[in-house]
Amino acid sequence: MRKKHISWKNNLWGWFFIAPACMGLTIYIVLPMVYSLAMSFCSWDIISAPQFVGLDNYKRLFTTDPHYLNSCFVTLKYTLLFVPAMLILTFLLALLLNFRPLKWKSLWRVCIYIPSIVPIMASAALWTFIYDPTNGLLNNLLAPFGIHKEWIFDKNMVLQCIAVMGIWSAGNTVMINLSGFGNIPEELYESVEIDGGSSFAKLIFVTLPMMSPLIFYNLVMALIASLQTFTQGYVMTNGGPESASNFYMLYLYDNAFNFNRMGLACAQSWILFLVIALITVLLFRTSGWVYYGGDTE
Repeated sequence: MRKKHISWKNNLWGWFFIAPACMGLTIYIVLPMVYSLAMSFCSWDIISAPQFVGLDNYKRLFTTDPHYLNSCFVTLKYTLLFVPAMLILTFLLALLLNFRPLKWKSLWRVCIYIPSIVPIMASAALWTFIYDPTNGLLNNLLAPFGIHKEWIFDKNMVLQCIAVMGIWSAGNTVMINLSGFGNIPEELYESVEIDGGSSFAKLIFVTLPMMSPLIFYNLVMALIASLQTFTQGYVMTNGGPESASNFYMLYLYDNAFNFNRMGLACAQSWILFLVIALITVLLFRTSGWVYYGGDTE
């Protein structure tokens, strides 16, 4: 009885200390999600009372709204462009920073990490100046070579330009990879050397398998982030030129606050939620290539 009393008392204190977090989760996340789900079945302009319309919002998005389908295509194209490039380049950069003969490692790591802590609004403003076709830094640097581009004002280049900005601010991913390199036992590399393996063999048979959990984590997070891209399109291009950077979240924002179609925006948000959930489940279902072995002996 004494042990049960102590256990009950400990559970009570536990619930007491996590109560603020549970209240915050309920008030600021769960309840708004439930409310937005209800509003996705309504026609609501924020001002007047919502009117129930069933699945009309969802039907409208997929059948009579070309801007919605365009936003889906733009976001998908950006994701397919940004995610693989970011994963590969950040991995190679971390590999280079982990190279022993490299001088001033700490300085290089700081320089690469700093962009990731710059607020996204400030980064967008900075890169807007860099890409400015008239007085921008990039065109001024390329002028002696006779190169002049429109950059983000060219519908064929805007997504590539925004992807470059995203990779520039991915210093946290580089640091995650670096932490993974530091946890790989040296004995594994020594075993490859004893067997006559080259540096490439070490990369393929030791580094990549041991880094696979972090690569998988970076993949999931990058996919989720890219599907929710908003600030770059909002600040740098406002969805242009010719809706070439009208990302899913940007069009959702327009529906909610510029066009006063909050019910439609709620439907959009739930479609995105389901897509991200489905992709995440699919990634975990196909994660057999990830190595989670704890014993390396």
